[in-house]
Amino acid sequence: MSRKKQMSSEYRLRIKQSILDELKRKKHLQTPQNIYHATAGKIGRLVKITVSLLSQEGVTAFLETWKNFEKPSVWCRLPNLISHHESFMMSDYLRLAMIMPFILHRFLKPLHLKSNELKIIQQRIGAQRRDYVPKAIIKCWVYVAKMMKLVFERDYTEEKYDELKRCLEAEMAILTKVIIA
Repeated sequence: MSRKKQMSSEYRLRIKQSILDELKRKKHLQTPQNIYHATAGKIGRLVKITVSLLSQEGVTAFLETWKNFEKPSVWCRLPNLISHHESFMMSDYLRLAMIMPFILHRFLKPLHLKSNELKIIQQRIGAQRRDYVPKAIIKCWVYVAKMMKLVFERDYTEEKYDELKRCLEAEMAILTKVIIA
């Protein structure tokens, strides 16, 4: 075992299988992708779904918050997310995942969500009050951002693999409750 550890250290190989290698896929329906494309694609779908949850008041409040949100100066200008999210590049989606929890936290209230989606999500998460639904949506985005950070780590330790596994499980649990497909 010590020789195995020495060789894995020398050649920068993993002893344990990556948590991402354990994901099940249907080989005839899915094409394997690298983590960059898979993560950006997931964020793109989550953006569409999140925008579709917003009522007209929510769209207006989102756009106002979006315009006034201070983004890092080294980032390229991001277009209007509501009407131009199809033109976002993958790197834009990854950047968006970092700031989306903060943007949603600044404005999202139950009145900003369509009433039928609000009721469905409230039932799915088992919330007594409507106020918990926006918090669950924000929490969903927080898990996505956290998972993205963990996936793109430079070096992995046993603890980071365990943290990634916990984060993926938590993300999967909240995505299935919050996202209406």
